Order: sequence, then structure tokens, then C-alpha cells
Amino acid sequence: METINFQMLASLANAARRCDIDLNSVMQELKLEIDMSGDPRRRMSLSCFSSLFSAVEARKPSQHFPLVFGDSFNFDGLPELATFVTSASTPQEAMRVLDWSPKLLHPNLHFITLDLGDEAALEIKVSDPEGVNEDLPGFVEASMSAVLKFIHLLSPGSHLIKRIEFRHAPLTLESAYQEVLKTTVLFQQAHNRLVVDSSALDLPLPGGIPSAHHKAQAVILNRLLPDVEEQTLEKQIKRLLKSRLSMLSEPIQTIADVLHIHPRTLQRRLKSEGKSYAEILGDVRHELACEMLKGSVLDIETIAANLGYSDRRSFTSAFLKWQGISPREFRNQQ
Repeated sequence: METINFQMLASLANAARRCDIDLNSVMQELKLEIDMSGDPRRRMSLSCFSSLFSAVEARKPSQHFPLVFGDSFNFDGLPELATFVTSASTPQEAMRVLDWSPKLLHPNLHFITLDLGDEAALEIKVSDPEGVNEDLPGFVEASMSAVLKFIHLLSPGSHLIKRIEFRHAPLTLESAYQEVLKTTVLFQQAHNRLVVDSSALDLPLPGGIPSAHHKAQAVILNRLLPDVEEQTLEKQIKRLLKSRLSMLSEPIQTIADVLHIHPRTLQRRLKSEGKSYAEILGDVRHELACEMLKGSVLDIETIAANLGYSDRRSFTSAFLKWQGISPREFRNQQ
């Protein structure tokens, strides 16, 4: 038996009211029970969503239900999420929340950010291990509409959005999409994605509160995602550099290629985390230098080469800035 949690129920009830649909009869038809566990991570299956959209469509809603459902997403049900978004200093910083979508929104929903030069695309993928509901059109449309609401919550009146692309053909009159989404909508495209002006992602947002943003992130990770290890881009890069020392002398382009991220996107995401590649590289070199000086008999020239420095003098200069003493003095103190 499928169950529905209170947050999802609030969103569905709001959408049903806007579309003049009797949600109670739909729930009875589908034998949907209310989840009393209070666990916000419990989700309806994709097959249940498919049946839900079909049951609603059979009742001839006054508006296109999947779009209205997404637009009715209950952010108030997750105040930490709303705070994280509205206190962000840039759109790029706020969009970090989409990395957590499988846990916060639905386990089969994934967002991929792509750099297209002057444009950036947020691609929506719906995975189904059984392959039955892969990229379920109604679910994709609802997710796209919810992302739009997220962006409008983030920056009311902004012009971030350039167009929306769907893989499927229109499920209703195209005018219905324009009415809810209020942007250019293209159908039967190669991907399901929302396209924005990439330069707008780094524009400062009025009302940004860094302290509230970081505290909201901590609450989300500790309370809503307790079983998810925080995987910042900084941590990924540090892990990569420590496992492949040859990359310590490589340009950022090489790191970006290994991570399958466009260099400009990598720099933008690091900036949203309050870091730069140069800072991360310096941190890794500093940590490894101390480890090598303490735990090995390698001469200082070899350590300098292993850390990607062209000569001993450059390494010594960097180490003096880190520790206030030379590498030799540091080793002698151990």
C-alpha cells in the first residue's frame, strides 16, 4: 500500500484546489494512505505518481495538474530549506540545494548542471531501476515547475530563465505551459532541462545572509540528511590531489577534466563554497609537506618535486609562509 507524507499531501491538496479536483476521491481510488511516521524522506513511488496523474486527468482538471502541482510545492514544510535558499548571496550558492534532491525531494530525481558557454543548463533526470517510468513526463513537468518556484523564491522578478526544454510532446495545450511557467517552452528536445544565463548565476542577491545560510546548511545536513556525508567540491578536489600527486603540478583544466566539470563551472562552484583552486592546492601542499617532512627520509628537493614545485627555493618560500620556519627547521623540530 502506498502512503503519502504530510508535506506532499499539502502540496497535492493545494494543487487539487487550484485545479478544481476532489483529491479525496483520487486518494480513495488509488488506496493512498496518509503516512503517520513523520519521516519526510518517505516518498511515493514513480508508478504511484503515474497513476495519480492519470486519475486526476480523468477528472478533467481546470488547469494542467503536473505544472500546478510543482508550482504548489510546500517549501514551508521544510523551513531549513527555505532559509537556505532565501539567505543565499548568489543564485549559484542557492542552487547547491539541488545536489541534495534525491534525499530531500525524491530518490529517483536527479539534477545535473551543465556549462554551455554563455548559458548554463539544469538537466532533470528521472531514474527508474525497472525502466518503466524513466523520465515520466508528468513527474518531470512537476519537478521543472517546482524548480521554477524555487528560483522565483530565490530572486523574485529576476530574469534568470531563458527557456525550458522537454523531451516529450505537449501533454495539453501549449498555452497551458505558458500560463504557469511564463517562459519559452520547447518540446521533443534532446533533454529535459531548464536553461539560464550563466553570467546571472554569480550576480549578488539582495537580502543575502551568509551566517543564516551556513547555519541552515548545517541543520539540513545534520537533521534532514544525517546519513549523507557532506561532499563539497573542495573535499572532492583535495581527495583527488592527495591520491594523484602528479596532479599537484597540473593546471585547473586537468582537475576539471577528471571531475567532468567545465573549468568555469568548477571555479564558480568553488566560489560559492568560499574557496578558490589556488587556496585548495596550497592547503593540500601544506598538509602533505608536513606529513612528508615528519614521516619520511626524502630530501627536501624530492619533497618539493613531489608537491609540484619547480625547485627547492619555491617550496621553501611557500613553507615559510605556512609555518614561519623553513622545511629543514621544521624537520629538525620533530
